[in-house]
Amino acid sequence: MKMVFSVTKDDVVYCPDCRKEMNKESSFCRYCGAKLRQTEIDAREKRAEEVKVDVFLYGAPQMLPYDILRMREKIVLEARPHMIYTLLLPWLIGAALILVGVRVMFSLVFVGVLTEIVAVLLLSLSFLNWRCTIYGLTTDRIIRVRGVIGKHIYENPLGKIQFFRLKPGFFQRRFHCGDIMISVEGTAIVEPVWKNIKRPREVQRTLRTLVREIRKQNFEHF
Repeated sequence: MKMVFSVTKDDVVYCPDCRKEMNKESSFCRYCGAKLRQTEIDAREKRAEEVKVDVFLYGAPQMLPYDILRMREKIVLEARPHMIYTLLLPWLIGAALILVGVRVMFSLVFVGVLTEIVAVLLLSLSFLNWRCTIYGLTTDRIIRVRGVIGKHIYENPLGKIQFFRLKPGFFQRRFHCGDIMISVEGTAIVEPVWKNIKRPREVQRTLRTLVREIRKQNFEHF
C-alpha cells in the first residue's frame, strides 16, 4: 500500500533564539516567545517548492515483534543501525585481541586463552547487540527495540513529538548514516532515539511528513 503526501519543502522555520521548529505562518515561537522576522518568512516562502513524498505502508512486521502493532496501525519503516559503522570499532578491537592472544599464548598459555575468549565474546556480543536493535516507524508511533536477552521497547506517539533533528557526526557522514534526535511533550530531554540510522535524510523526511500529517489530523478534530 502506498500513500503519497503532498508537502511543501521548507514549510517550517526555526526559531532564531531557541532553534526549535515552528510553522512558517507563526509570528511568535510557542516555546520561547521570540518574534519571527517577516523577512525570514518571506525568504522561506520564495524558496518553497511543491514536492511529493511516497510513503509505503505494510501490515506484517519483517523485523519488529509480530505482536507490536495495534489495530489499524501500519508499518512505514523498519531498519537496523548501519552494520559496518556500528561494528567497525568493536570488531577492530576484537581482531587486535585475537592477534595479541595468539602471540601471548606461546609464553603464557592461560593469559593467551583468556585473551582469545574475551575477543570472541566482544565480537559475538557486539554482533548480537546490533542484530537485536531494531528501529520502527508506524503510522502512529516511533519505536526502538533493543536487548539481547530481554527486550527493551521504547515507543512514543508521533503526535507527542515536539521536534526532531538529524545529527550526523564526521565519521557517520562518511558511512552515510546519522542519529535522529527527538524531544517529546512533557520532557526537556533531546535523546538519540535512532543511532547510526542508514539514509538519515530520507528517514528524517519521512518522519517529518508523518508528524505533519498527524498534527494536521489532530487540528482538524478540534
